[in-house]
Amino acid sequence: MERAAEFLGRVVRRLKQPDATFAWLASAWPSIVGPQLAAHARPLRCDRDCLELETDGKAWQRQLETMQHELCDRINQAWGGILVREVKFVSAKPGPQTIRHETDNEYRPFIRRRG
Repeated sequence: MERAAEFLGRVVRRLKQPDATFAWLASAWPSIVGPQLAAHARPLRCDRDCLELETDGKAWQRQLETMQHELCDRINQAWGGILVREVKFVSAKPGPQTIRHETDNEYRPFIRRRG
């Protein structure tokens, strides 16, 4: 049985739309890097073979810098082609984190319960 990420990666590659590519990457991010790493690093943008990641601090940034080639390989393998050749890192700004609902896999829309 084929994994959904592989199937969707092929479909999005045919679209050749940067927004669709980033949406795929953001949604597949936890399955590509694992839940622990995904909790501390988030993709901000992917443009022209360069992925920009936001990390929770300098310690996570240093750790991920040593894994840069492995990250590129994992992303490209999940994509089924070359999507990322370079990874740049940005430290998260202190304060409350807001994640867009489109990229938040944990978001559940409000559902009214009948009483």
